[in-house]
Amino acid sequence: MDSSHLREGDVDLMLRVIEDGRHDDPGEQMPWALLEGLQALIPADLGASYQHYDYLEHHTLVMQAVTGEGLHEGPDYADIGQGDPFWQHWWASYCSYPQRAGDLVSVVHTGDFFATERDRLAHPMSEVLDDLKYSMIVSLPAPPGQARRVLFQRWSGPSFSERDRQVAALLRPHLEEIWLDAERRRHGIPQLTPREWQVLAMAAAGLSYAQIAHELFVSLGTVRKHTEHVRDRLGVHTIGAAAALALPHAPAAIRMTVPAPA
Repeated sequence: MDSSHLREGDVDLMLRVIEDGRHDDPGEQMPWALLEGLQALIPADLGASYQHYDYLEHHTLVMQAVTGEGLHEGPDYADIGQGDPFWQHWWASYCSYPQRAGDLVSVVHTGDFFATERDRLAHPMSEVLDDLKYSMIVSLPAPPGQARRVLFQRWSGPSFSERDRQVAALLRPHLEEIWLDAERRRHGIPQLTPREWQVLAMAAAGLSYAQIAHELFVSLGTVRKHTEHVRDRLGVHTIGAAAALALPHAPAAIRMTVPAPA
């Protein structure tokens, strides 16, 4: 991606936001340090938020925000319900563009949909969201019928710039990784290395340590050391117990079929 819009120091700031998000307490949804970092990186007087909707049932599931004043709001939310005008206009508004277009990769903002302020005010959603002038949407993967996203929202000041869009686009894949990592930590899943996950999956499939060493082109001692680390991190005494506890939450690539015992 062209870096011409980025400011000096933006890359360092983005790396800091990612690291702070990964190491913060996972909380109930998004780590607060992540939203705080995003708010500092792309200031928004109405806040940077993580939102999760069931748009088929017209329910807001999560609304977690760091406001322009640095206050924490949510993630609990008093659901506005199906009859609210927000949901009546949602599917025809810019709010649903990622779902209508099937594009969860592009970062979009209100400037993409309204050429002028007069155009924005003419849309029915502007009456519903009368305290919102500019919004930038960073979509995340979600189950069918649902929308998950990080939003930056402003009432005053300038509209979102191409620098803001580029920063958000570069961060987008990391936001999902941080959320998934927080989910694993909330459920007590250990932080195993990719190789430790491999060894655990192979051992659970019935391969001997010698067979695992052969498949992975490592020494028998290395396999034993990996299994020792896995048991220690899970607080169990056998690989069978470790597999039962951890494998249901393993990365998708690890859950693929491993070589069968000879």
